[in-house]
Amino acid sequence: MIPGEPPPFLYRGPSILARFVFFALLSLLLLFIDTRYQNLEKLRIGIATALYPLQQLARWPHTAVQEIGVYFTDKETLEKQNTALSLQLLDQGRQMQETQTIKQENEQLRALLELRSQTSRSAHTVEMLYDTRDPFVQKITVDKGLMQDIREGSAVLDANGVIGQVTHVSLLTAEVTLLIEKNHTTPVQIERTGMRSVLYGMGVGTPMELRFISPATDVRVGDRLVTSGLGEVYPAGLAVATVVAIDNNTEQSFAHITANPVAGVVSSRHLLVVDAQAPTPTPEAAPEPPPKEKTGRSKAVGNRRTP
Repeated sequence: MIPGEPPPFLYRGPSILARFVFFALLSLLLLFIDTRYQNLEKLRIGIATALYPLQQLARWPHTAVQEIGVYFTDKETLEKQNTALSLQLLDQGRQMQETQTIKQENEQLRALLELRSQTSRSAHTVEMLYDTRDPFVQKITVDKGLMQDIREGSAVLDANGVIGQVTHVSLLTAEVTLLIEKNHTTPVQIERTGMRSVLYGMGVGTPMELRFISPATDVRVGDRLVTSGLGEVYPAGLAVATVVAIDNNTEQSFAHITANPVAGVVSSRHLLVVDAQAPTPTPEAAPEPPPKEKTGRSKAVGNRRTP
C-alpha cells in the first residue's frame, strides 16, 4: 500500500504554509513600498513590456475572428453599396439621355413652328413612326393621314430643310418618299446665282446629283440649293442640299455636280407637312347663246299653206 505522505527525502525547502506566509508578507511589503515611495514604476513597465507579446499572442484568436467577421461584413456592405450606386448611375444616365432627347425635340418643334409661320400654305406637324425595311427603297411612314387632311404631293420638311414628299396616304398614316430615293427629282435653284436645275436622288449613302448644268455655269463647292417653286409642290426658297463636288469635264455636255442634303433625311423624327398648292381652276367656257329665229321670207315660207 502506498503511504499518503511522501518519504522524508523528497522534502525540499520550507513548508507550503511557510511559503504562503512569506509571499503574502512580501506582497504586502511591495504594495506598501509602491504606494509610499513609488519606486517600482520602472519595474512594472519592464514586466508589462516583457509580457506584451504573450498578451497579444493570447488575444490573437479572438482578434482574428473579429477581423474576419469585419472583413466579410465590410465586403458585403461594399458590394451592396456598389450595386446600388451602379443602378443609381444607370438611372441618372437614362434620365440625362431622356432630358437631352426632350430638349432636342423641343428645339426641333420650335423650329418647325417658326417654319410653319413662314409659309402661307396649310401645314401639319407629324411624327415619324418607322422607315421601310427594304434597303433599296428610301421611304418613311408618319402618324397622320386622310383624317388629318394629309394629301399626296405635299412637301415634308424638318427644321433644316426639305426631306421628301408625300407619295401615298391612308386613313391614319402617310408614306413619305425621301429626297435620296433613287431617281426622285426635286426642282431646285442655286441660291447664290438663281440658276435653276433638277436634283436627283441616288440612293442611301450616295450623294445626290445636280443635273443639266453646263460646265461653264458658275457653280461652286458650298453653294446652297433651295427649292425653286416650279411645279408648285415645294414652296420656293426652302433649303435642300449643299454642293460638295464639281467635275467640269469639257468633253461632256453637262457638268457632274454632287450635293448632300442639309436636312436630317434619315434621322429627323418631328416633321412638317406643307400642303401642295391647289391647282388654279380653269375658267368654265361660256354657254353658247340659243340660235335666233329667222325672220322675213323664211318665216313666210314656214307659214305658207300647201295646196
